Amino acid sequence: MKIAVLLTCFNRKEKTLKCLENLYSQTSLENYEMQVFLTDDNSKDGTGLAVQEKYPEISVLYGNGTLFWAGGMRNSWRAALAT
Repeated sequence: MKIAVLLTCFNRKEKTLKCLENLYSQTSLENYEMQVFLTDDNSKDGTGLAVQEKYPEISVLYGNGTLFWAGGMRNSWRAALAT
């Protein structure tokens, strides 16, 4: 079974990395194919780059700072649908 995990963030590097660490540590997901889509809405703290460095398998998308939560989630959703 495939699972798409949709996330969005803005200047939440440490929280986002901790979230992903917890997600990937779940042993109950071992039998699933998981793909993560993260929209970074123009964070100034390097959230998107930090995620790309630590988790290169994640699809990191970028906004221009005007997406906010709903727009960021729609952006991640569109990317997931395309796959």
